[in-house]
Amino acid sequence: MKLAVSMCLCVLVCVGVVRAQEPSAADSEERSFTTVERIGDPGYRSFFMFSTNGRGYTIRADGYAESGTGKGRATNFTLPLGRSGHLVRVYFLEYENDLLLMYELSDQRLGWGYLVRLNEKTLKTKWAIPINGYNIGPALVEAANEVYLSAANFLARLDLTTGKYVWQQADPQKQYPLAFNGFRLPVLDGPRVLFAEERPQGKTVEVERLTGKILAIRD
Repeated sequence: MKLAVSMCLCVLVCVGVVRAQEPSAADSEERSFTTVERIGDPGYRSFFMFSTNGRGYTIRADGYAESGTGKGRATNFTLPLGRSGHLVRVYFLEYENDLLLMYELSDQRLGWGYLVRLNEKTLKTKWAIPINGYNIGPALVEAANEVYLSAANFLARLDLTTGKYVWQQADPQKQYPLAFNGFRLPVLDGPRVLFAEERPQGKTVEVERLTGKILAIRD
């Protein structure tokens, strides 16, 4: 598949693409990733477009990406894929002058993903960490430079400085016979973090923020 990526970047000015929001005092301690809508047909004939406060981005389903400021030549970069597959879901967040990209891939049989931290000026990768799951949900960043994220049958807390997991619940279905097929945006509640299932009448998983221990499953 060939996409005119440079032309797509020009379209950023003309269409209602996702744009980053300036953090306010109210949300300075907690920030959530923004979801990027897929454009085009499912599979490799699709791409994702968004803009931050200083740049516009187009990411193809094969992980090839282009970014520009509108004042010069665009910069190309490629996202790690791990193995053959195409992008099906993308989230982003500007963080400490860097760009955080969280995305999900599929090969029609399996799903997996990555969380990547890029220097937004050079677009060089600072670190990239795999997410071993599908149905990757929106992520929440707290003031302690850490992010809470989820996927099907997967809950985790990750250090944004090191790019390493603080803890993971990689297979809670072994302990709790529930669906765990996907989760909404995590909610911080004192020493706990709450992961609500993304389904009607779903359960909420209460997890200890410090250790990752599941404290309770409630309606």
